[in-house]
Amino acid sequence: MKKFTLLVNGEDLDTGRYEYLPYADKKISDFENTFRAMTRLKTGKLTEESEEVKSCVFAKYCVGVEDTNLKAMEAAHKAYQEFKLFPLTARKKIFLDMHALLLKKKEEFIKLLILEGHPRKLSEWEFEGMQTGSSPRTIEFYCSQIEKKLGSHGKETLSWARKPDGVVCVSPPRNASASNSYNAILAFLTGNSLIVKPPLKDPIATLFLWREVVQEALARNRAPAGTLNIILGNSQSIFNEWLASPLVNDIIYFGDSEKGLEIGNKIFQAGKKPILELSGNDILLAWKDADIEKACDSLLDCFLGSTQICMVPKIALVHESAYQAFLERFLEKVKALKVSLPSDPGTILSPVAKIPEFFAYLEDALQKGATLLCGGRRVNFNGQEDKNGIYISPALLSMDDGTDVSSLMCFKKEIFFPFLPLVKISGNDEAIFKKMVSIVNAHEYGLRSSLWIRSDAFARKFIAELDNCGIFRINSKHVGFSYYISTHGGTKKSGGPFGEMNYFWQKTSHLQGISRKK
Repeated sequence: MKKFTLLVNGEDLDTGRYEYLPYADKKISDFENTFRAMTRLKTGKLTEESEEVKSCVFAKYCVGVEDTNLKAMEAAHKAYQEFKLFPLTARKKIFLDMHALLLKKKEEFIKLLILEGHPRKLSEWEFEGMQTGSSPRTIEFYCSQIEKKLGSHGKETLSWARKPDGVVCVSPPRNASASNSYNAILAFLTGNSLIVKPPLKDPIATLFLWREVVQEALARNRAPAGTLNIILGNSQSIFNEWLASPLVNDIIYFGDSEKGLEIGNKIFQAGKKPILELSGNDILLAWKDADIEKACDSLLDCFLGSTQICMVPKIALVHESAYQAFLERFLEKVKALKVSLPSDPGTILSPVAKIPEFFAYLEDALQKGATLLCGGRRVNFNGQEDKNGIYISPALLSMDDGTDVSSLMCFKKEIFFPFLPLVKISGNDEAIFKKMVSIVNAHEYGLRSSLWIRSDAFARKFIAELDNCGIFRINSKHVGFSYYISTHGGTKKSGGPFGEMNYFWQKTSHLQGISRKK
């Protein structure tokens, strides 16, 4: 059985306390026997070598003890004093090595994601974002923004630089812990040190990523011990220790908006910087001249991981002239989606965590005038209807703008299950444009928006007037990634009161103006 340890002050930490990771396929297809074997293992009735355990458990991983987090904070603070003095060229070299290691270990990393329950297509998309967001050309651009000469005035030379905040703590979400947490590597660019706390359940891919890619690159470049620390434990206890410690400067938190905004307020009140990556309820727009095939493919990504990913499109607004053709083609694609185990390369769907909420949203939409076109059934991993199934067949709903869309639960709260409202927007072009922009700008979430359009005139109008999102993608996949532009960040409930496109190297640093006279 594989074992994954923690990392504190540059050293492996085996606390002797373990949790276990079952094979996702086995847990889904044979939950009772898997649960029984893991329970008997934890209570000492089975050993790690028993066939019953080996058939369903992939690995064990360490959990922190009482002083693990405290030692990590001390190590990170000490390392920061040295690491912040590393020249930018040396820090950039760490990132080049990190990117090379990420590419080298791609398949091993993706296999771990699949073992945890991520379908292959979802895993490959997650990797694409990590690869693009840390690419050499992107890192080169970021470095160009960290130190900048502004000019001179007489004998005075003027410049500015971004200075590190200090110790940065990272709490990623359970549903995509590895790929989300990887954004925090950018805190190293300005000289911060890091403490990363993967979730207690399914942390293996995250542990592997930070140990085998990030720590390896840091070690190769002789970063001080403690520049990176990896801990596991009770989230509330760890968070409270971060809040109380004078050694911690910033906390990066990923999670749902309701809890996240509350946590952000606590971080702020503790005199630390909250960096929030919260819920998304993204909107895709299709104009009358949209490339319907490409737009439908982009919208189909909404079902990655059964829509339990924050930055996928979750609502579609379609120009009435294109609506029928769009609906018919998209319906074909939705009906062709396959429910299967994570190891099946043909599926993008995952077990659904919030099944009761799905049916509450569905009932609300139907009562308010929506029509269910397909899906919405509880099914098992074979796609068969099952009252105890842990999957939901993708639900596509149609509605028009006569419905008060802003009153629907699926507009007011994040959609976190395979449920997609397709809304027809009617009127003349100018009226449709105004309705679309109004709906997006008034929306309570603002992670990403995307637009499919050929009209250059209306594209420019959308760019000028649509402002409620961290990233706005036009004629490219909603969930796509681009060089130079961050992968994360949003407004309102997606990023809190300081929300915007999130450059993590920028958010974990502060700007210093420098005036020098000879």
